[in-house]
Amino acid sequence: MRYLNSFKPLCCNKHGRLAIKKHGLLPFIDASCRLEPDFQSPFPSISALCRANMFAPRLQEGDSVIYITVKGRYEPAQYPHWRLIAILRVVRRFDSHKQAAVWYQDAGLTLPSNCIVEGNNCLPYDMTMGVSPPDRLGNVTDTDELLRRWDSSYKWRARRFGAFLACEAEFLELNQPPIITDKTMRHIFDRIPPTRTPPAISESEYAELCKLALSSKRAA
Repeated sequence: MRYLNSFKPLCCNKHGRLAIKKHGLLPFIDASCRLEPDFQSPFPSISALCRANMFAPRLQEGDSVIYITVKGRYEPAQYPHWRLIAILRVVRRFDSHKQAAVWYQDAGLTLPSNCIVEGNNCLPYDMTMGVSPPDRLGNVTDTDELLRRWDSSYKWRARRFGAFLACEAEFLELNQPPIITDKTMRHIFDRIPPTRTPPAISESEYAELCKLALSSKRAA
């Protein structure tokens, strides 16, 4: 199966842009304290931390996922658009984060940020986009407490929805990814597709997005 998914990149707000500048981070990595997905692992990883049972548990080995940003104004473009970040193919599926951790460690690899096991801590608050209002974590201003509650919500999801997918990146661009305009979206899908519950897409739709990724590589 082929799927289309979206996420918020670190460059999407002022707090995230400050984190990029302070820590030398890539602008189009995920914006949360647990990178979901973690594009920077040698085997990029997908879990249920973000969408619980609505996406990761549906994935099987051999499936492909195209990741785009949420719609926004990403520099230098001054109009709302999406960016095409990654095309990932699932190579291993695990039923728990612990199983995934063993696989990554046996391969001599650093654990992905979204693999929640003992000793694999979340990112510091100043390496994230912050918690955007309305604050779903309560009326809290202390950043240490915000981070603790934020990470606790992810730990709860990891326990309840343990599916964890190790992937190969067939395309990945975290610095200057190709732009997707409304016109391009409508050309490919005849509509603006929803991604909150990531949809399966057709082979022809998948091929069109792959062509966009390939053309950006050639231009670079």
